[in-house]
Amino acid sequence: MPFAELSLAKVYYESHGQGPALVFAHGAGGNALSWWQQTAFFGARYRCVTFDHPGFRHSEWSVPEEHPGADYANVLAELLDHLGIGTAGLVAQSMGGWTCLKFALDHPDRVDALVLAATDGGLYLPNRDTYARQVSELESVRVAWEERRPGSFHPAAGARMLSEQPELHDMYVEIGTQNHGTSRRGWGEIDPAMLGSLDLPVLLVAGAEDIVCAVGRVEALAEALPDSELVIVPESGHSVYFERSGLFNRRVDEFLSRSHPSSPGGRTILQDFANHDQADARGGAVSPTPETSA
Repeated sequence: MPFAELSLAKVYYESHGQGPALVFAHGAGGNALSWWQQTAFFGARYRCVTFDHPGFRHSEWSVPEEHPGADYANVLAELLDHLGIGTAGLVAQSMGGWTCLKFALDHPDRVDALVLAATDGGLYLPNRDTYARQVSELESVRVAWEERRPGSFHPAAGARMLSEQPELHDMYVEIGTQNHGTSRRGWGEIDPAMLGSLDLPVLLVAGAEDIVCAVGRVEALAEALPDSELVIVPESGHSVYFERSGLFNRRVDEFLSRSHPSSPGGRTILQDFANHDQADARGGAVSPTPETSA
């Protein structure tokens, strides 16, 4: 297995395809395996790099928790150095958004484009009480899932994935079981004022039925970024990249095709209305209705 022996961690990674680098950072419910539908799609034109965050599956920290540099953004920087990657596009899911947004702030010259899915990136939200109902709902879903009550589902997969694509739901769960205990580090809130100088195109993706990261939290991040697009996907939960991979891949592909050099600022919200049966979720037609706001 390919490992990068870094100063901060021993990191498992995979590299697929050739071309400009595209790096995928998984969420807390996954690992490098989570991106199988993306590496198959993008590997024909990009060098796709996936990795396990330290503390997940095959990757391990090499420094104690109190080490001042022990955060995921620093690990990502070391990993790119190890792989000889100067600049890259970054695609992040949930927890991975904290990794990649901080990396972009620390190394803006190394990021060509940024995709943040189902995450607020660690943004400080003064109105967190607004999402109290969501937190309560999430906790009840988690307890039901941990106890494997009838009809329960993995919170990050969602009830719709279980009902419409049960095999995909089970695959999501199976991938997560390979994380034999997790250890997250380097989490901290980001002041919205820090984002104002981020001269970088950012695509944000949110599932309309996400109970892990409410759409409002993703919208708040979009508002704080100077050059962002927000795609809200109906009939999808927390893991749009996994549940609606066809739509997700197309949106990311479109974004990457025009995101370098960066287009002028301004925020675009694209609300996708589509027939989300399994065939369309994998690559069927999408009828977008754009709404643009300054």
